[in-house]
Amino acid sequence: MRTASLVILAAGSSTRFGRPKQWEPVGPKGEAVLDITLRDAFAFGCEGARIVVRPSHADMARERYRSNRLVKIVVQPEPLGTGHAALVGMEHAVGTCIVANGDDLYGRESLRIAMEHARDGLAEEHALVAFDLGRTLSPSGPVNRAACSNEDDRLVGIEEVIGLRRDADGEIRDESGRTRKSDVHVSMNLWVFREQFGTLLLEMNRGRAPVPAAEMGLPDAVRHALAAGHAFRVLRTPDAWHGLTFAADADLVRRTLAQQP
Repeated sequence: MRTASLVILAAGSSTRFGRPKQWEPVGPKGEAVLDITLRDAFAFGCEGARIVVRPSHADMARERYRSNRLVKIVVQPEPLGTGHAALVGMEHAVGTCIVANGDDLYGRESLRIAMEHARDGLAEEHALVAFDLGRTLSPSGPVNRAACSNEDDRLVGIEEVIGLRRDADGEIRDESGRTRKSDVHVSMNLWVFREQFGTLLLEMNRGRAPVPAAEMGLPDAVRHALAAGHAFRVLRTPDAWHGLTFAADADLVRRTLAQQP
């Protein structure tokens, strides 16, 4: 059985939310979404966690988790994309890393599935915990999702789809008006990465153009890994996603957590 650690990406700018959503109190005891993710991951055997934050949040985050020796705060010095944030979080980590967004409530079963693959799945195989598109929409406005193509539960492609929302007739449409099926698998950035993915991120970062606009997105890194022959297992979760895209989403997340045992 292999070791596994958690990397939470919490360095985003929260532009649409309007305030730092990664620290928004939504749990019954004032927990942020990432605190729920930490709780679930540790319950299923995660051995440590690294939270990637922006420089302005570093002191606050360190104080917040000062008494938890399993949690380490690492700083992404510049906003260079989710792939770069994952690199910062995975750097110096030993073994497999589960990478998750700090503002997405994935559900307990999703974390269990991720931990199971991290510890007992094929050693050479990364994994994506995939959600049904219809379970990832916000009632507050359109969202962007990474739609996945898979064959025999193997990931073969990933495509960014913009402006998804459910219309009054119940159909899901993207920004162009194209209808999308509810059961299409999408990525919500809940990944299981073996150590070789960290090496790939490091190589990509070295080749990145040294300009502020040259961000390295995690979907881009996954596509690069697929092209390089990396194998990704698609693990479908029965959980519904809840998250903090818009400010109005916070009350929905609070109601969801208040109803959980």
